[in-house]
Amino acid sequence: MKLNKFIEQCLEDYRRRVYGAVGPLSEEEMHWRPDAESNCIAFLIWHSARVEDRLINVFARGTDEVWLRDGWSAKTGISEGDHGVNYTLDQVAAFPVITKDQLQEYFDSVREGTLEYLRGLSDDNFDEVPLDRSPFPENPASVRYFSGRNVGSIMRQLIGEQDQHLGQVSFVRGLKRGFGK
Repeated sequence: MKLNKFIEQCLEDYRRRVYGAVGPLSEEEMHWRPDAESNCIAFLIWHSARVEDRLINVFARGTDEVWLRDGWSAKTGISEGDHGVNYTLDQVAAFPVITKDQLQEYFDSVREGTLEYLRGLSDDNFDEVPLDRSPFPENPASVRYFSGRNVGSIMRQLIGEQDQHLGQVSFVRGLKRGFGK
């Protein structure tokens, strides 16, 4: 199996599992937080899509992110530069209500761009190092962290990020609804 096909299957498995987990949830359940120091499911999905958008478009492709290109800030009321990385408790508490339809539309738009990019890669492309780019250029620690990283390491980062947040989505859903409900 080609590497890009394997990665595509991982990413599509994530999408299927997330949509399966949130499909029956109400808007209230999507924004429910177990306590004042926890994220809601809507935030976790939004943040995961924002990170994918930045990793693929800003870092790997060197293009505008979907968030900016398609005007998602205006659609959601979340500022253009927000992505959920290193959010404070106050920022988590102030996260606005975003509908499931908005979350899915943004996520799907990001994912389609990711898959288009991924399908165009050869195995050699995974060793390429995008020069002088960081997915989070506003954060000096992030700039250092991503310095010298290749496309393959970004794909690994993306899969790990999404698996982590899928677990969190499932956990919060279980706390709110109970096991298997």
